[in-house]
Amino acid sequence: MTNIFIANLDWDITSDDLMATFSSFGKVTYAHVVFDKVTKKSKGFGYIEMEDTDAAINAIQALNGMEINDRKLDVKIASPKGNRPLVRTDKPKKEFEKKPFKSGDRPAFNKDRGPKRDFQQPTGDRPVRPYNPEERKPFKKRED
Repeated sequence: MTNIFIANLDWDITSDDLMATFSSFGKVTYAHVVFDKVTKKSKGFGYIEMEDTDAAINAIQALNGMEINDRKLDVKIASPKGNRPLVRTDKPKKEFEKKPFKSGDRPAFNKDRGPKRDFQQPTGDRPVRPYNPEERKPFKKRED
């Protein structure tokens, strides 16, 4: 059994289309186009399982690079999950500058929040009164 990975599929291609295409090269035991669970749309790739290795290699050589609806297919032998890299190696890693955290550090101005100000200062024209617990009025029951 040979597993084949097909990438860059057109969004309208179904598993039956894949099976019909690859069955011209040999017996296909499994064909599957991967769909998104939420949107139920194709993710643009799929898998084929063929019994004969020679037929699978012939199919890969014939279909790799073929254009379908202005999209070039990428057909290759699927690697097992254990052999695939966990992280993309073609992207360079970003280097972050580590700074020690100080509890008193805060920027003087944040463009989203405005200038830094103390909590006790009044904002606007309304004066701020300090909280006095003795001014609290007791709860009164309503009499109907």
